[in-house]
Amino acid sequence: MKLPNPRRMYERARWLRSDGRPSFRTSIREREPEIRSLLISELPVVSPQTPLLKCVEEMRRMKFRAAVMVKAGELSGILAFQDIADYLGGGGKYKIVTERYGGSVYKALSIPVQELASRNVTYVEITDTLERVLELMVVSGYGVIPVLGPEGRLVGAVTEGSIVRFYSARVGRRPASEFMTKNVITAGEGSSLRDVLRLMVSAGVRRIPLTTADGRLRGVVTWRGVLEFVGSHEIFRVSESGDISDALNTEALKLADRDVLVVDPSTPLERLLSEMFERDLDYALVAEGEVLQGILTERDVMFAVVGS
Repeated sequence: MKLPNPRRMYERARWLRSDGRPSFRTSIREREPEIRSLLISELPVVSPQTPLLKCVEEMRRMKFRAAVMVKAGELSGILAFQDIADYLGGGGKYKIVTERYGGSVYKALSIPVQELASRNVTYVEITDTLERVLELMVVSGYGVIPVLGPEGRLVGAVTEGSIVRFYSARVGRRPASEFMTKNVITAGEGSSLRDVLRLMVSAGVRRIPLTTADGRLRGVVTWRGVLEFVGSHEIFRVSESGDISDALNTEALKLADRDVLVVDPSTPLERLLSEMFERDLDYALVAEGEVLQGILTERDVMFAVVGS
């Protein structure tokens, strides 16, 4: 059984009222844009039989952390990065790799997407409100919500990033420290890819900073880094024996972002967001001196923008 993620439980408690409805600012609800204003129409769309490798290649190319599964023109599932991390060594789905495919990296990446994707898809219709989208994001934990048109056909998705960009003018000059996630989950600089994937799955996060023994930052392993490792076929080059364990023993630092955006806790959110947009990043680290204080992701910024 998948355990509830502590961060998601905290978000539900903070952003949902006792009746299960969002507690976002009235001014946002009164002037909600149509969903199409937030819509991303270009996203990875796969069939149930699409091999996992092909799916990851598309997610990497489009810089999207989920792929939508469509069968006969209808939405039938969604494959999130967390599902991939779970399967490739981070969680219980890794048993499929070892027991069915004998650890073969080539066979493991040929698995049809339908065997890993979630069929219980959270979605909205094009006529729904932003309030409904936010409610589903908080309750489900997903940062990508598929959008269906009048005939039930997929027309795109609303993401945390698309909401942040639409409302970016609202962020103001309040400091990053007010919105960052504290108690950042980190791993040692000598950690393996296997170690990092396990942390990502168990903690329900998509970014793991790597630090030295005295706390200095060496880099950050992100969902993009993992997709790059697989989608660029580097995973095959390091698996000389053909066994996925070779890949999982790779030093995580080799996949990590080195040019990381690190800001002071007092940095105004508007300036931080401008730098994130300029560098095409979906996160930033907050540090005082060389001491890591927190991490600020698109999800944190979204709550800063539309939250009370």
